Amino acid sequence: MQLKFLGTSAGELYPGLWCRCRNCQKARRGDERDRRQSAALYVESTPSPDAYAETAAAAGILIDFPSEIASQALRHHLELPELCNLLITHSHGDHWFPYLLRWRSAPVRVSKADDPAPCESGAPRFTELPILHIWGNAAVETVLRRELGENLVPFAIEFHRVGSGDTFAIGDMTITALQANHDFGREEALHYVVQDGRSTLLYGLDGDTFLTETRDALRTFRFDVVILESTYGFGEGKNHRNFVRLLEEAAWFRAEDVLVKGGSIIATHFSPHHCPPFQETDEYLSSYSILTAWDGMALTL
Repeated sequence: MQLKFLGTSAGELYPGLWCRCRNCQKARRGDERDRRQSAALYVESTPSPDAYAETAAAAGILIDFPSEIASQALRHHLELPELCNLLITHSHGDHWFPYLLRWRSAPVRVSKADDPAPCESGAPRFTELPILHIWGNAAVETVLRRELGENLVPFAIEFHRVGSGDTFAIGDMTITALQANHDFGREEALHYVVQDGRSTLLYGLDGDTFLTETRDALRTFRFDVVILESTYGFGEGKNHRNFVRLLEEAAWFRAEDVLVKGGSIIATHFSPHHCPPFQETDEYLSSYSILTAWDGMALTL
């Protein structure tokens, strides 16, 4: 399994769009790893020798779809027109921005790949697309249909509603959805367990300390990689984790033997106003054997 972090920021981005605090200014001027876009992860079952290979994008899974996904895809070499599988954790705008899917709408006639667009008619795209399968909760579906309408056929989209406890296949990968402790009572935000028969991944954001039933479900897996959010860093707040609760969860995975020997715990979803720039965060978390993700970070399991 190969992972690529397309974005590692919390919702306000890093640096914050409208902020000139110490962390934001340092991110603008310093280490490229300090500049973060909204959280998104791309997962491939088998590493592709060609980052632009059509088969790679068709077989892989994109987790979350923020407003910056177009620039993220270009920067990190993901061919969006070939994407077939999209998992959405929840409906918040930094994780789910379906407005961009409007541009999948087909014209009356289409062209072959690399042919010129027929300039006598206007449409968002002129070439055929593979079906984009989207999995998400009820709130994710509501936002999608509010944006695109009830008929998803012109957009080459099929939506699959999932909830906590559901297990389903995407290609040769098996996905299990678990409830996240995020906006609890208003929306069933989801964490995803991804398995390819060789490795097991937990994508655990957004969310605060695990719910009891989620923790019980986690005990049934042994993870090679656990990805956890750490939005509030050295600060305080609910609905997301800070570093204190991140360390508590990391200790739990190790104490319960839910993490395989040599497995990795990775922190992501950083707020610029609670989490210091990359080097400082990395020095702190690495002392607890936790990796600090950055935009473009790749990992092969």
